[in-house]
Amino acid sequence: MSTDCMHLVRPSAALLPSYIEAGVEYRANGVNTSAFMDPARHDILARIERFRTGVGLPEHYVRADYLWLEEDGRFIAEVSIRHALNTSLLRYGGHIGYGVRLGYWNRGVGTRLLGLALEFARSELHLSRALVTCDDDNIGSARVIEKNGGILQDRIANIVGGKLITTRRYWIDL
Repeated sequence: MSTDCMHLVRPSAALLPSYIEAGVEYRANGVNTSAFMDPARHDILARIERFRTGVGLPEHYVRADYLWLEEDGRFIAEVSIRHALNTSLLRYGGHIGYGVRLGYWNRGVGTRLLGLALEFARSELHLSRALVTCDDDNIGSARVIEKNGGILQDRIANIVGGKLITTRRYWIDL
């Protein structure tokens, strides 16, 4: 499979059904490394627009661009590119978070997605470097980050959802 036919696009109503399918796949398989928005809890496109504009965000949230990787009109992956870091994102989350549809794991999609996201962060947000994090036991994500030039700064302990998680923090020069 070639990732060359995959494109980063703004979320749209046309891709929404396959985005929702990806979330169902994650939940049905117990995947919790990333969370696609649940349509039962959110108007997904409206929420994404609030993050993009910053209008109506809770005080502790930052603006973010959500972009979707698509191929032939089908949702493949999602990336959130945060415009700034707050204290929480410095510890866990970073500038960029992403999730790849379950059926596309181990095919180079994550590497391509992060590469495109880094280019967006450089060209559109004018960032000179980006913090990208992953759980310490998420070896696949660590490889994706390292393939995109990530330099491990450290591993730190975080409480996420009431659970102790060790987080790898990588910086990538843009």
